[in-house]
Amino acid sequence: MGRPSDARERLIEAARSVIFAQSYASVSVDALCATAGVAKSSFYHFFSSKQDLVLAAIESHWRWFEESVLAPTFTDSLPPPERILHFFELVLERQLSQKQLEGHMHGCPAGNLTLEMSTQDELIRARIEQFFRDWIGYFEQMLHEAKEQGLVPSTLDTALTAQALLAYYEGVILLAKGRNDPSLLHTLRSGALSLMQYQAKP
Repeated sequence: MGRPSDARERLIEAARSVIFAQSYASVSVDALCATAGVAKSSFYHFFSSKQDLVLAAIESHWRWFEESVLAPTFTDSLPPPERILHFFELVLERQLSQKQLEGHMHGCPAGNLTLEMSTQDELIRARIEQFFRDWIGYFEQMLHEAKEQGLVPSTLDTALTAQALLAYYEGVILLAKGRNDPSLLHTLRSGALSLMQYQAKP
């Protein structure tokens, strides 16, 4: 069994790897403990319920997503349009790798949980909503800078466009998951630039 010092993190990682790949309803506490390699008593030492664990897993996933994906791609060292294109390239690479390893793509964990839990659990719904709001912030900052540099129209509503970019991403990744075909994500590049009304400088 996992050492007491790392049992909590093992359980969080188990939730991220199992629930995010399957579904909240289909995974039991026993299954999570087995995946984590910890005793059931350890589960209830750290978490009051499966819901409590999933909330911690969402927080853990956000930290990873921000540090490993958003911050490196939405960096000042890249021109604004290149940031979002690089983001989509990373997503495509991860989804292709996932399909090669497991035979199917998982899609977006936050999107998957939204579809399953938004009408079932208010705490989980609210935490995922904040996940999306924080994510949109990166898109909006990129659009502000693109506007300042004359790469998008000065009249562009950056808040609405950032929201549209996220909705577009989530829609395409859902279609790709339904087809089990990550290559559909190639369309994200041109579609994103169109939504931004990108105006390439001569």
